[in-house]
Amino acid sequence: MPEEFDNDNNSEFKTIEDYNKTLEGTKYYHSLYLKAVNHPIRREILEIIHHSTQILESELFEELKRKGFLDDPTTFRYNIDFLLKALCIESIKENDNCYYRITQAGKVIEYLK
Repeated sequence: MPEEFDNDNNSEFKTIEDYNKTLEGTKYYHSLYLKAVNHPIRREILEIIHHSTQILESELFEELKRKGFLDDPTTFRYNIDFLLKALCIESIKENDNCYYRITQAGKVIEYLK
């Protein structure tokens, strides 16, 4: 993966409070968050999810394809994982389906227009 997502310890962070336990964690989260919300594909993902209460993963991918933002499932997965790690979205697993919902941190999209 690219360096912007590198961190051997990032699997231990599940909440903002987890990141804020150390100064290094706080700096890491701040950097990760800024990269998450300032990337055009991730910003569009946040917009789409924000306008839906929750959205099915396949519907989100199809919407991004339709709008011309991406057509590669690998790129889609990378950007979703980035937003999940930055705590901007959360995933909800129901049966065999995966839905995404915006978090409070992801609602910054309301102010980035």
